[in-house]
Amino acid sequence: MVNEREEIRRQVRELVGERPVRWTDHRTTKGDFSGRDWALEVFDVPDAEQRELSHRLWGYLKKLYDEKRLALLVLFHTPENTDRYYAWVRQEHAAEMAGAT
Repeated sequence: MVNEREEIRRQVRELVGERPVRWTDHRTTKGDFSGRDWALEVFDVPDAEQRELSHRLWGYLKKLYDEKRLALLVLFHTPENTDRYYAWVRQEHAAEMAGAT
């Protein structure tokens, strides 16, 4: 059985085109910020696509808030920043996708 957080992550991953998506933690964020417990990071999103993906996610984010009072925060990382700081998330993502098939 999939827990609520994992189901939310899965749905966001579908909406952003199967890019790597993970919950924020000490490996990708430094320090603390309001909303960190419900913040997802999406990797390999070019600047030119971020606005369109934000619009695509809006309906789902609104639904989560309306139904569960859950304010989900989504952070985007460009392919360049993914290369520079988070290349390992691609390996995790590939392993996860291979295990899902």
